[in-house]
Amino acid sequence: MQKFLIIICFLAMGFTQAQNKTLAENYAEQGEYAKALIIYKNLYQQNPNSQTLLIDLVDTYKNLDSINKAEEMLINFLKRPGDYPNIEVELGYLYQQDQQLKKAESLYNSAISKVEIRPVYAYAIGKAFQKYGLLSYAQQTYEKAQELRPSTNFLIQLAQIYGEQSKFDQMFEMYVDLIEKNERYFKMLHQIFNEFITEDPQNEANLSLKKTLLKRNQQEPKLIYNETLSWLFTQQKDYKMAFIQEKAIYARSEEKNAKRLYDLAKIIFEEEDYPLAEKIFLEVQDKTNYQSLFYDSAEHLLLILEKREDIKNLEIEEAYQTFFDNESINEYTLPISLNWAKFKAFQNNNKTAALELLDDAAGSKIRKTQQAELKTLKADILLKDEQFNQALLLYAQVERLVPNSDLSREAKFKTAQASYFKGDFKWALSQLDVLKNSVSELIANNAMELALHIKDNSYQDSTQTDLKKVAKADFLKFQNKNTEAIQILEQVLKDYKTEEIIDKTLYRLAQIHNENQDLEQASTYYQKLIDDHPESILADNANFELGLIYMNKLNQPKKAQTYFESIIFNYSDSIFFVAARRYFRELRGDKIKEDADI
Repeated sequence: MQKFLIIICFLAMGFTQAQNKTLAENYAEQGEYAKALIIYKNLYQQNPNSQTLLIDLVDTYKNLDSINKAEEMLINFLKRPGDYPNIEVELGYLYQQDQQLKKAESLYNSAISKVEIRPVYAYAIGKAFQKYGLLSYAQQTYEKAQELRPSTNFLIQLAQIYGEQSKFDQMFEMYVDLIEKNERYFKMLHQIFNEFITEDPQNEANLSLKKTLLKRNQQEPKLIYNETLSWLFTQQKDYKMAFIQEKAIYARSEEKNAKRLYDLAKIIFEEEDYPLAEKIFLEVQDKTNYQSLFYDSAEHLLLILEKREDIKNLEIEEAYQTFFDNESINEYTLPISLNWAKFKAFQNNNKTAALELLDDAAGSKIRKTQQAELKTLKADILLKDEQFNQALLLYAQVERLVPNSDLSREAKFKTAQASYFKGDFKWALSQLDVLKNSVSELIANNAMELALHIKDNSYQDSTQTDLKKVAKADFLKFQNKNTEAIQILEQVLKDYKTEEIIDKTLYRLAQIHNENQDLEQASTYYQKLIDDHPESILADNANFELGLIYMNKLNQPKKAQTYFESIIFNYSDSIFFVAARRYFRELRGDKIKEDADI
């Protein structure tokens, strides 16, 4: 029992000290150094061997301009028995800041010399130098340790320093050495490469990596070089060169797995390079023994036909028909069947044939989630045909079929949306309130926007006149009747009863014009929303959409940058924040690091 109480006391003390350290760190972050000093001094007295607390205390003294006290603390620590080379670096940097450069250099050299005694010191010494940006000293430290004891393996630290010094040839040589020693580093290093590699093939780092890989591959061909070259060409969007590397990888691989080819084809498909994507999907079908890859490729090949402007609807129908003349509907082919039904319903406007196709597919041997997808699509088609009750019934079936899933939450949102379309705003709100805390950020955001739209335009207008008109326009857009939707929304802007409807109407008009590729009109409506309604829940949406228009469609990167910047600084809680920050930094020309600050 006594031992148990002692353990409890030690745990309690450790917890209290951790809390106090956190409090001191918070004070320091807020610039309240005097308060932080009191806590750090107390903690250091309790833990006089803690180098971490010593450095925290020294930093606090420095921030209070008590340089002599900071110097005294470090000198006293160094008088203790033993070697503390990282503390020598701390004292050296203190002297460097005070322009006592000879003292600083002497301490730096003394610290580095300790590596000869114990090479393992290199990590702490090098880290201390890197902390203060003293890269040449850090480089000397790691190189000496590597020379004395190669097994210590400071290649990553050296490569990082070479990168910070823009010595890309040396950096990539180090990283490729690491990959050669252990291919498990492959994925991790690609994340590091992203800090230096850009889409520009003439970028210095891109050229350096390419040169390093090609040289190594010529000297001793290895799959890992081809894989990294494929990755590099993909980053540069040079997909033809990436395809050449992937073919080489497949040819030399013992497993003969076409998954890498398929993954590349999907990337190219998303980039809308359909001729090349088609070529690679056909290659996958020719090489793979896996049903999933074969039929996923078949699905994309048919979707490419739908995307091609030179292919008529009749030819697309015939292609789908030919496919199913030779294949039955099963778990592998169901996605193709669903795409065919969508094509029939929404492109050929043949809802009856689409529903018949879905009914046939429903009797096939498919998974429960696929049944839910089928029912959802059938409900969407019925809803477009204004068969509200049947659509609502099917959405409810999906919720019961796959409860607590993304499909279930999507069905609930569509239930709310359908109720909104038909003017049953009270029931729509009851469904949306459940979804506002959804684990899916997109569904939660959409639910919140629709709920606020209904509430904002119900309180001041008990007849809900404007709300009913906008709901009608939303349903017409859902039915792809954009011209009729625009007419109603423009009329709302002229005759509105409550101002709360204006920003929602402007955004809807902008979205439809954007969809119709009328970019000038779309931009006008987005800009009016931003200028006249900066506090609107849709203002961040409008900024993001305008940013995309200027970046991707009008080729005005500087203007695009201003809209992404607006989201970063004015709408930090926006669902678009992460994407806006990435685009902003790319347009600014930064080397992207995923967790980097602005």
